[in-house]
Amino acid sequence: MEFDVSMFNFDSMKEAVGVDPFAAKANKFEEDTRFYKLAKDKEGNGGALIRFLPDSEKGMMKTVYKINTTIEKNGKKRFVSEFSPTTIGKPCPFQEEWQRLWNLGDKVNSKFYGRSTKYLANIKVIKDPANPENEGKIFLLEMSGSLKDKIQNAVDPSVQDRSLGKQPKEMFNPLRGNSFMLVAKRGANGQINYDSSEVVNDVTSVYESVEAALADIQNNTHKLSDFDKETGYLSYEKLQEKMKYVTFDGDAAGAQPAVAQVAAVQAVAPELREASAVLSQPQTTQAQPASGDADLSALLNGLV
Repeated sequence: MEFDVSMFNFDSMKEAVGVDPFAAKANKFEEDTRFYKLAKDKEGNGGALIRFLPDSEKGMMKTVYKINTTIEKNGKKRFVSEFSPTTIGKPCPFQEEWQRLWNLGDKVNSKFYGRSTKYLANIKVIKDPANPENEGKIFLLEMSGSLKDKIQNAVDPSVQDRSLGKQPKEMFNPLRGNSFMLVAKRGANGQINYDSSEVVNDVTSVYESVEAALADIQNNTHKLSDFDKETGYLSYEKLQEKMKYVTFDGDAAGAQPAVAQVAAVQAVAPELREASAVLSQPQTTQAQPASGDADLSALLNGLV
């Protein structure tokens, strides 16, 4: 291979790696473009056809803890949405504050600092009517427990379901597997849910060959093992800054959020057990079926 001195020109190297080392730091609300965002209409409906994929290390799912808190005070709303380093046994100021308040018996305010359990997996977008530019691309999908349960129940049906003839689905097989209809709608409580999401029964391939599948997975999936590393999380100091920000600490209005002024808090009380393997224990909670309106039905019919 011939080397050209121009390869080490600043502009050439910046273009090659796609990063300007002197660029201003992104603001705290910048989205992580690795993650898929399902577009929703004004009614809260949205749908896409996706395929779950293993990563280049054959990782399928990863369990993580997440801080996901929104606080409103004196007409201002602030939020924090970050993965918690407690996932890998590292300290987190949010979790420490939760523990302190919980030990004091202040369960109301402790919830502002709690963590929730999330599940991560790689997906390939097959159809996305609202954003067709996403089609063919690979993203990470962040899932709640109920959505994870749908995948788990498809991969590993219960003994009862098997006795009734239900067969395991190949949810992570890109060449001979099952796609998934990711469906969002607004429930009776006004919250967005994914209860209408379902596995597609037809077994299909999303690649023309084994070689194409391997190349795409090797080059474009996101390694779930990155969430086993300390570099996958904000530092303790950065999380302290986030906590001060979301609680208005240092503002003239005061430090701690008053319960009466909190409009919405997305964080839930943490689970006090270590994160376990995602597909190892069958879940007993069943997702509740939900009926869609005409617009949602039309959308779903167009996905397959």
